[in-house]
Amino acid sequence: MGLTVLILLSATIAGYFDLRWHRVPNWLVGLTVAVALAWHTSVSGPSGLWSSLAGLLLGMGLLFPLFLLRGMGAGDVKFCGALGAALTYRHLFAVLTISLLVGAVMALYVILRRGAARQTVRNLADLGGRLLHGQIRAHPVVGIDNPRALVVPFTVAQAVATWIFVLSR
Repeated sequence: MGLTVLILLSATIAGYFDLRWHRVPNWLVGLTVAVALAWHTSVSGPSGLWSSLAGLLLGMGLLFPLFLLRGMGAGDVKFCGALGAALTYRHLFAVLTISLLVGAVMALYVILRRGAARQTVRNLADLGGRLLHGQIRAHPVVGIDNPRALVVPFTVAQAVATWIFVLSR
C-alpha cells in the first residue's frame, strides 16, 4: 500500500509540473527512484533491487531515442525511468502502453482544437519519408525545440496511465 501511494503521488506531482511548467523536477525523480529501490530491496531482497533497477534502465532506455531526436523532453524520459523503478520492469510495459494511448488521445485533441489536421498529416508523411530513407535525426519543424510546434506533455499521459493501471488492479 505504501509504495502505491508513492507511485500515485509522484505521478500526480510530475504530471502537474509538466502541464504547468513543461518540466519534471529532478528532486521528484530522484526521490521516487531512491524510495522505489529501497522499498523493493527491503521487500524482496536482491531480486527486488534488480527488478527495480531493470525497470529504471528499461524506462529510460525505451524513451531515450525520442529525446535524442528532440521528440521528447529529458523530464519525460527520467520520469519513465522513475516509474520503471517503482513499478519494476514487470509492469512498466503495461503503463507505457497505456501512456502511449493516453498521449495519442491528448495529441488528437490538441490537433483538432488547433485545426492542424492537414499540417499534422504532412508532417507525419515527411517524418515517414525521412525514416524510410534512413534520415534518422531531429526534424527541423516537428520537435520540442520549435516553439510553434504542437506538443503534448507526455508526463501527464504517464500520470494518467499510472492512475488507470493502479486503479484497474
